[in-house]
Amino acid sequence: MPIISIITQKGGVGKTTTAIHVGAALAQKKGANILLVDFDSQKNLSMGYGIEDTYPYTIKDFLDNTGEFRLKHHGSSNVYILAGDALLEEEENYNRYTLNQNLQNLLEQMPFDYVLIDCPPRPLMKKLTLGEMALCASDYVMSPIEAEQYSFAGIDNLLPSFLNIKEQYNPKLEFLGFFFNKVLTNTVNFRKYSEMIKQEKGASDYFFKTFIRQDMNIEKAKQEGKNIFQISANSRAAEDYKNLVKEIKVKIKKYES
Repeated sequence: MPIISIITQKGGVGKTTTAIHVGAALAQKKGANILLVDFDSQKNLSMGYGIEDTYPYTIKDFLDNTGEFRLKHHGSSNVYILAGDALLEEEENYNRYTLNQNLQNLLEQMPFDYVLIDCPPRPLMKKLTLGEMALCASDYVMSPIEAEQYSFAGIDNLLPSFLNIKEQYNPKLEFLGFFFNKVLTNTVNFRKYSEMIKQEKGASDYFFKTFIRQDMNIEKAKQEGKNIFQISANSRAAEDYKNLVKEIKVKIKKYES
């Protein structure tokens, strides 16, 4: 059961949207159960699924081993959400393996097919962060970026931090790749950065071939608390997410062979 962290160095690039729609695409396989972990104190993932602030069990309860365990089940799908908590980052009693230990205990009892962790949009730093805790609990990492300078610059910060965590704390961790999100294919920026990847030796190894095109149905899904497949299963974004998941599965199979 692969555990995948979705992480970025900056906000606004579609990290939470990725978790929601990739999770929904994975759940389309008959019988597949997907767990989404809201590991960001902004709680955007929880809000995206309409989980109210008063929900009686959160990620903080999960880490603290308090309260009565409960997951939010999303409608008729096989997607379950471990709700976020605004007070998560105020807690200093965790170590880098707290999430890993508690997740492993949970997965022994509830064998999900995939676990996706929605991480905070912050750089991985020398001090312990929630992002590092997530990577120490994960098998794989993926990261959405936009075809623009500031988002692209984050690559140079994320990869060394990822490699450091892999080397020191979690040798099983593998990088699935970056992918372009919110893409307008006819823009100068997209052509510029996609061409840059093709030309720079070895750069394409760190990128998915699939990219997610801009689609008004993604915003509509967000407003209605649904996923892209519930809003428009034949839309271009739905097609892109299905292709991204196919690529994710191929990469995971390659790592596990």
